[in-house]
Amino acid sequence: MERRIHTEDEHGIAPDGLGLDDDYAGERDLPVQQVRSADGTLIAYERSGRGEPVVVLGGGLNDRGMFYPFANLMSENFTVYNCDRRGRGDSGMGDLDGYVIEREVEDLAAVVEAVEKDTGQTPYVFANCTGGQIVILAAAAGVPMKKLGLYEPPYWSRPATTEQIEEIRRLNEAGDHDGAVALFGRDVVGFVTDETIDGFRQHPAWQAFLANAPSTYYDAIISRDHTQIPHEALAKISAPTLIIRGELTVRGIFDAMEKVVDELADAKLVTMEEVGHLYDQKRVAPIMTEFFQS
Repeated sequence: MERRIHTEDEHGIAPDGLGLDDDYAGERDLPVQQVRSADGTLIAYERSGRGEPVVVLGGGLNDRGMFYPFANLMSENFTVYNCDRRGRGDSGMGDLDGYVIEREVEDLAAVVEAVEKDTGQTPYVFANCTGGQIVILAAAAGVPMKKLGLYEPPYWSRPATTEQIEEIRRLNEAGDHDGAVALFGRDVVGFVTDETIDGFRQHPAWQAFLANAPSTYYDAIISRDHTQIPHEALAKISAPTLIIRGELTVRGIFDAMEKVVDELADAKLVTMEEVGHLYDQKRVAPIMTEFFQS
C-alpha cells in the first residue's frame, strides 16, 4: 500500500477498501437497553463484559454493529456500553428541525447517568470521529467521565455546506437512502469516490449504512458547524485524555490533533502507522485498555 497523507477531499479513504472486511458482522445476540434523553428521544445501547464501565460512541454512519470487534476486545477487561447514537440502530430519530449537537451531548449524559446507576462508577468514554466532538463538549459541560479516549475528532476538516445538508435531508425524505449515503460518503466525509462507490455498495456494511442514512443529516450539521477547535470547551476538561490519529489521515485533522492535545490539561497523542481516518479497531482496543487501566 502506498503510504501518503490524504488530500483535503479524501478524509478517510481506505486504499484497500472500507476497512470493515472483518469488522462488520451484523447484529449480536445481546439484549438492547434504552434510556430516555432530555428531549424524550430513546437512546439504545448494549452491555457486555465485566469490570469498570466503558461507554463507546461512534462517528458518522456508525451504529453499535460497527464496533463489535472493539467492544468484544474491551469486554475482556471492562463492562462495555456500546451505544447507538440518535438516528441509528435501535435509538430514536429525534426532531430534525430542532437538531443541534447539544441534543447528542444530552443523549450521552443520559447514558452516563444510567451507567453510574447501574455500576456505581463513573465510566471511561471512547469515541470515534464526530462522536469525539460530542464527547469533548459533554466533558466540558460536566458530564462525568473518568478518562477520555478519542480517535480523530475531525477538527480542521472540510466543512459540509448548507446545500449538501439540505440535499441529504431531501434524499432521505424521498426514501433515497442510497443517494443520501453516497452523497455523505463522497462529498461530506470523503470515504468513497465515484470510482470506489459501486464496490462499497457490495460490502455487507452498506445495508447498515442505508439503515442509518437519516442520521447523515445530523453528522453533516456537525461537520458544518463544528470543524473549528472548541478552545473554551477544551480549557474546561480535566479528565485524562488519549487522542489517537492515523499517520495517513487528512492533513487538517492530523495537525488539529496536536493542537487539541496541547490545549487539554492532561492529554497525550498516539500516532498509528499505516492507517487513516478509518481506524483499526483491533489495534486501538489494546491501546485503550492500557490507557484506561493505567
